[in-house]
Amino acid sequence: MEELKDYSGPFKRDLKYEDFSKEALAKLLNVYCKELLLMDTYWQEQMRNRISDEVAFECLLQNWCRIGKHEMKWTMEALNIQGNDVEAFVKANQMVPSFAQGIYEYDWELKNKNHAVLTVNFCPALASLERNSPERIERNCHVLEHEAMKAYMAPVNPKMQVLPLKQPPRLSPDEVACQWEFILEQ
Repeated sequence: MEELKDYSGPFKRDLKYEDFSKEALAKLLNVYCKELLLMDTYWQEQMRNRISDEVAFECLLQNWCRIGKHEMKWTMEALNIQGNDVEAFVKANQMVPSFAQGIYEYDWELKNKNHAVLTVNFCPALASLERNSPERIERNCHVLEHEAMKAYMAPVNPKMQVLPLKQPPRLSPDEVACQWEFILEQ
């Protein structure tokens, strides 16, 4: 059977992901990643409106720290990423749905197996906070991101360290959103 480039044709009762082309699956994956991130945004908004900003942030922090171990484990298993060094973390992080390519714009510089620098050039969350809630930037970008990154590193290697090199607020939207260094000392 020829791979489907889309689903514009007739209904297929036994349709499977495997029926689609690589390009169609990449588009679909991008949609799933957007949905995940938008659901998180909507959930936060409802929590802030119904309870409080403080409680919403506490729940947000706990949720991202809890999901990190699963998201990393599932990604590593799906792609057969082996190892417990910074390189293994970077490879898995390139493919997790919560940090989707095309939604975020970022670059990894792998200096060696135990040292990398992540530069985030565009972050949709930061762009939204800058427009709508600049008072929440420091808490989200400094506290949440740092704690979540540690939670995402832990299943790969709990001895890995992350250090912020550049964090918002920014003076201009032309500046990088943030920059982080990942180190595993032997």
